[in-house]
Amino acid sequence: MRKGKDGISIFGVNLLNNKDYLPDVRLNIPEEKIKKIRKQNIFLIYYRKDLQKFFLEPVFDNKEVFFVFVKIMNPYLLTTESVAFCVLSYIFKIRVNSNNKKELLIEYGVNENLTQVEFNCDKKKEFYIGRKQGADIEITESKVSREQAMIYYENDNWYIKDGGKEKPSGSGTWLFLDKKYEIKSDMIFMVGTSTIQLDYIAPKKE
Repeated sequence: MRKGKDGISIFGVNLLNNKDYLPDVRLNIPEEKIKKIRKQNIFLIYYRKDLQKFFLEPVFDNKEVFFVFVKIMNPYLLTTESVAFCVLSYIFKIRVNSNNKKELLIEYGVNENLTQVEFNCDKKKEFYIGRKQGADIEITESKVSREQAMIYYENDNWYIKDGGKEKPSGSGTWLFLDKKYEIKSDMIFMVGTSTIQLDYIAPKKE
């Protein structure tokens, strides 16, 4: 455990096997992934007093190793900046076409075997990822829900949400974090094989 109180909680692994320096929380991470990132610290949790908010922030810069994910609990706004999501072993890279905001560009697949597709809201407003026959992106793995995720166009914006209109998916749709992210109540995130849920605790009344 680190010495002193600096308002920052460090989550990571002890790559150096140094008993005098350990992260505040040690994570269960497969050895092959640890070798790829070559970092002792994985992410921080800290409080910004000026904003009165908590944040989670990765502390390594390697966008080729998808490592820290947040579970999508509410519709997530898609922009021209590319973002990555995962559904079990599938990675999705999604961005709005900067030359045509009515068009969404998607790459998806396992490892480096990526398929490219385009969604256009002039044809329809709702698109589905899942196991059901006829899904816009059909994934046949048994652990994938029939309606795993829904992408839709509304009020001139593109969104992605977990599950379909009526219920969430069984395994979740996860956003890859490569920058600071505000922590919200009941937020769930995944690092390696560790799943962590965060919640705000009301201060005790004196």
